[in-house]
Amino acid sequence: METESDPKVKNIWELHLNMELEHLRLAAELFKRFDGRDPDQVLAPALPPPVTFEPNKGYLRELLATQIDCTTLGTGYVQEAHERFTRMQAAVMDGEKPPSERVIDDNRAISGREYRLETEGPHPAGLQLSR
Repeated sequence: METESDPKVKNIWELHLNMELEHLRLAAELFKRFDGRDPDQVLAPALPPPVTFEPNKGYLRELLATQIDCTTLGTGYVQEAHERFTRMQAAVMDGEKPPSERVIDDNRAISGREYRLETEGPHPAGLQLSR
């Protein structure tokens, strides 16, 4: 939340933080009433450092560029078995497009545009988005 730059998203983080703090306050009150002890006896003396969210597009693009064809073969990973995956998909889908691709096609037909943006350049594995 501390590093969030979008005010709308930051408001959502703050809302959820406030809800969690209220849950903690209520739990501490119930702990005192029903257990008779001070919550400080069981709570950590300090909170851990907050998790920071950072852009990961570069990491994901590198994974796509180097591992998109990886699949399992037994207990290992291979890149040459992509044909096996394609055959399995064809058998499972019975020649139909996957539901996720049908949803994308339907959205494109309704909106008239492609919502999957290539903001960092072309797909790292050379794939083209369906148009």
